[in-house]
Amino acid sequence: MVGKVNRRQSDRNGAIGWAREKLATPKWILLDTETTGIDDQAEIIQIGVLGNDGTRIMDNVFVRPASGYIPSGASAINHITYNMVSNAPTFADVWPTLEKYLIKYPVVIYNAAYDTKLIVQSAAKYRIKVPTYNVQCAMLRNAEFVGDWNESKQSYKWPKLTGGDHSAVGDCIATLELIKRMAASDIIEMDGLI
Repeated sequence: MVGKVNRRQSDRNGAIGWAREKLATPKWILLDTETTGIDDQAEIIQIGVLGNDGTRIMDNVFVRPASGYIPSGASAINHITYNMVSNAPTFADVWPTLEKYLIKYPVVIYNAAYDTKLIVQSAAKYRIKVPTYNVQCAMLRNAEFVGDWNESKQSYKWPKLTGGDHSAVGDCIATLELIKRMAASDIIEMDGLI
């Protein structure tokens, strides 16, 4: 039991250190997307990119999906309908702007595995090759910070992002606020570890 407590405290301290390091780094961006779903056919329908200073770089940019529709289940969550994006640019149209930021700055995403998957899926519909870029997952760091352990999976539970509004920029802002809260937390001193 003591070993698990020490591990959780150590992981929490690591998450706090990561957040402090992010805030001390001069230039990085936050990214979030809203999508048509979560399956292998899902596409991006809104992109938000925020500078680490809070500057809105891509402010809830609508994207018209190649499929030509948005399922009602997705609309119920993100409140984006096909009528809202029917005249929006395609992913291919917004890609040059997005790519410029992805390759220039380190990227922080809440649930990076999901959003990076959707970037690749959306790009594939237009035969766009996505370059490798520096991405870090704020959700995994938050999981270490919160420290709720899932015995059956032998990993931390993935906490939902609080404070977001299911808009891409709104969720970027919530992620930035989360990083600030984590950074402001106290490091736990542990015998032999700090």
